[in-house]
Amino acid sequence: MTTTKAIVMVGGGSRGTRFRPLALDQAKILFPIAGKPLLAHTVDSILEIDSIKEIILIGFYEPSVFTEFISEFDARMRYSKRRCSMRYLKEFKALGTAGGLYYFRNEIMEGSPDSFLVIHGDIVCSFPLQKMVEFYDQKAKDNKGKKLDAVLMGVKLQNYDLFLALNDRDQSSFGTIISDEKTGKVVHYVEKPETKMSETINGGIYLFNDKLFHRLSHAKITKITTATENAEFVDEDVISMEEDILENLPEFRLTYVYPYTGFWTAVKTPSDAMYANELYLNELYNKQRDTKSLTPSAPLHHRTPTVDQIVLEKPSSHIIPPVYIHPTSKIDESMGTKIGPYVSIGAGSVVGAGTRISNSIILDKSVIGPNSLVTNSIVSYRCKVGSWTRVEGTGINIKNAKQAQNGPSKPEEQRETRVIGIKDSGNISILGSGTSVSDDAYILNSFILPNKSIKHDMRYEIIM
Repeated sequence: MTTTKAIVMVGGGSRGTRFRPLALDQAKILFPIAGKPLLAHTVDSILEIDSIKEIILIGFYEPSVFTEFISEFDARMRYSKRRCSMRYLKEFKALGTAGGLYYFRNEIMEGSPDSFLVIHGDIVCSFPLQKMVEFYDQKAKDNKGKKLDAVLMGVKLQNYDLFLALNDRDQSSFGTIISDEKTGKVVHYVEKPETKMSETINGGIYLFNDKLFHRLSHAKITKITTATENAEFVDEDVISMEEDILENLPEFRLTYVYPYTGFWTAVKTPSDAMYANELYLNELYNKQRDTKSLTPSAPLHHRTPTVDQIVLEKPSSHIIPPVYIHPTSKIDESMGTKIGPYVSIGAGSVVGAGTRISNSIILDKSVIGPNSLVTNSIVSYRCKVGSWTRVEGTGINIKNAKQAQNGPSKPEEQRETRVIGIKDSGNISILGSGTSVSDDAYILNSFILPNKSIKHDMRYEIIM
């Protein structure tokens, strides 16, 4: 069977409140992570499947949100002579995690695709999409050509409790997949279990065929019937992928789980975006180090831009990898400037001499003054941080997380002190776009909304 379409569920403007204040500037799905928008990471992974001819974005954002992104995609396809189109389909209201699939079922089935991918847009992982397609085809052969109900990407957690600690999750925040170890058949799916049932969770990536729409139609009829028979209000248009579809699939006996063991997280909050930045930078650095494609050791203020490629900086006296710096940004290397690890700096930004930046995202056209410190923080667009200023988040340390979950750590773990993730939003600082911070100010674990002028120290505050 040939997988020719990919559907990306991008959410909508009525959601994403947990992503504020960053969501005030742009859609969460387009927030820059490791040098490019979150959505671009997903799209680039989809394009690695040669058979994909169309990418459909479904959500509740206004179409204008994606106009530039789609135009750039189309130009890229023309330049590369790749036959793949992209379009955005806007829901008439927020329809849940599967309602949009039902509403746009005719558009999805145009051309009668044998199978299609469905991907939640806020997922961060290494996207084993080609391997999932091959897995799907093999299971179809094993079943003598019978149509599968679905293949779900199941994230096999190596350390379940540590995952909960680092991602600020509990058992009730994701779906659990229970499968036959020999065949991979899904025998049970539980959304938001109250207790631990399996170390395999729903990764938010699926392979379906037209049988999905039979399940969606059944879910729709069930909603209408429930709304008619019960006095309480039931929105018949809202369909949950997890509760209305996935929980029922195992009883049809042809649903399989693709076991994925790589990095994974879902971007719900700004702290999740910082963790995603770490994960993507780390993956890029490992790939580029192996292929020797890191940016040459040219002065940081004089580099050649690259086209459609994120190239990280090589280690040096000023760079602690992994670090991404946009080619148009200017970095003053004098007086011991140090950048990294886990830093992304956007286009047109300026970093002064003697500055230290680590585990942070600096967006376009921001200025970080000389001798300043930025760590565990997000500095949004067009911000200005003064000289000798500290913008800090406390973050979370892997050693402490392991001790909290597993007791005293081993000697080699005790030496592992770098910040690898952020437990909750209270552990980072965020400067909203257009924010100005005066010289010598100290910002600790605070959220500052756009266009504010900060002239004094702040600790654990939200500035509206």
